[in-house]
This record gives sequence, structure tokens and C-alpha cells, in this order.
Amino acid sequence: MARPFTASDDEILLAARNVISRRGPEAFSIAEVASEVGLSRAAIILRFKSTQALKVASLNKMVEQFAAALESLPQTPGGDNLLRLAAFIGGHVRSRESSARFFASYSANIRDRELLKLEVRRGEALHTAISNVMPPVAIDHNSAVAAFSAHLTGSIVAWLGRDDPDSRRYLVVRTKEWLKLAGIRFNEKLVEELSAPPPAAATSAPARSRPPRSKTGRTRKRARPRLKSGDADR
Repeated sequence: MARPFTASDDEILLAARNVISRRGPEAFSIAEVASEVGLSRAAIILRFKSTQALKVASLNKMVEQFAAALESLPQTPGGDNLLRLAAFIGGHVRSRESSARFFASYSANIRDRELLKLEVRRGEALHTAISNVMPPVAIDHNSAVAAFSAHLTGSIVAWLGRDDPDSRRYLVVRTKEWLKLAGIRFNEKLVEELSAPPPAAATSAPARSRPPRSKTGRTRKRARPRLKSGDADR
């Protein structure tokens, strides 16, 4: 008898993340997670107890990964690292649909105590990342950090209404203008690098040559070389 399919907690949380990205937190369901990961709904409830518990666990994992990715970015204050941070946030935007769902469900999220805590943690992680790379400017440090955070949020909202498929490029270009306005120096070549489209997927290997076909469309067998007298004994 074949062994029943099992999935790790991380695989279930990844499936839950995919469902949240597609449906948003409000329309999240264990049934859809179960279908994606190949388990029964009852099997997932045995591990995560409820829809709310699984949703919170998945969002918590997403916040942890977001914070860890921010910490991995260069930490030296300056315009170049503000550009890198903007590129990261722009690349973190999955699609117009998921971004629109995020903003649409935000008010509902902050009414839920557990989800509000996660939103606060996400905001604190971003605030810290901006603070670490914000150089001295004309206004005080915390005000500059808040202004840059508002710039990122506003740029994402503005991108939703633009006919531009590349959110990363859009945020980098908008950040370039923000840095000019704030009088923060940056490297123009870095702007070009960060706003360049991602490399195209590697081309597939060339197809193997196929045996020639006859006029009827049937594959002809390749003719075998005839053996000369005595060759079989060599």
C-alpha cells in the first residue's frame, strides 16, 4: 500500500502564504491551503488548530523573512543604500492585484489584535532599515526616516495606477528624484543598474536532432553500416 502524502509545517506555511497572496487575509481558507499542499483540511487543523492560527503563523513567517532580508542589505548611511532599499521594496511588490488587496485589507488587519501586532513589527523592521541608511539631511533624523517611508508607500500606491509593469524600476526612479529633492548624493550608474530589467531566463538547450522522416511521415530507421567480411570477428 502506498504511504500517505505528508507535508512539513514549512510546506504548509508556504502554501498558506501563496493563498494569502492570491486571496488576501480576509478570504484566506484552510480548504484552499489543503488543496494546494495535497493534504486534507482535517490534517492541517490537527497541526494548526484553526484558520486564524494558520493565517497568523503564515503572516508571522512572512514578517520574519521580510525583516531578515532587510537586515541582509548594506547598512552604511548614504543615497546609494537608500536606492538599494527602494529596489528591494519594489521587488517585494508581487503584483498589482496582491498590492491592491493588501491596501484594501489593511484596515481590517489592524482591527485584528494579532494581525495588528504583525503590521507593527513589519513597520518597525522597515523603519529600522531606513534609519540605518539615512544620512544627515536638513531635517531631524526621525522626520527624514518617516518622510522616506511615506515616499515608498506613496510610490507603491502611485505605481498601482500606472501602466508600468516593473514596480522595482518605478520605485528606484522615484527614489532618485526624492534623493535629489532631499539633497542626498547618489551614484547615477547604480540607478541604471537597479532599474534595469531582470535578466531573461536562460534559453533552453537546443533540441536534439530527430531521425529523418519518410514522405509518409513515419520515422525511418537509420541505416546500419554493413559489416565487411571478417569485421564481426574483430
